[in-house]
Amino acid sequence: MDQPLDTAALFVANDFFKAHPELGAALRGELTMRIETALRAVVREERESCAVQCDSRRALWQGTEEKPSAPAHARAEARARANEAAYLADAIRAR
Repeated sequence: MDQPLDTAALFVANDFFKAHPELGAALRGELTMRIETALRAVVREERESCAVQCDSRRALWQGTEEKPSAPAHARAEARARANEAAYLADAIRAR
């Protein structure tokens, strides 16, 4: 995902400098870097939010799996869903 963020940052900076040519090209690189940094922070926060949601789902399904009163097929399904939620959380955090 690095390339789209780089491209988006450069696009916004170029667009900004078209509207404000008096600022000069010297600031273009700095503005591009600041925009890219902001975009990366937002993406990182959103990924972590999604991973936390997966963790919550994993805990929910683990709770169902651990209920002795739940039918065996429901516990098996809950185990599978808890594993899937854990896998997704790990995959999201690894990006």
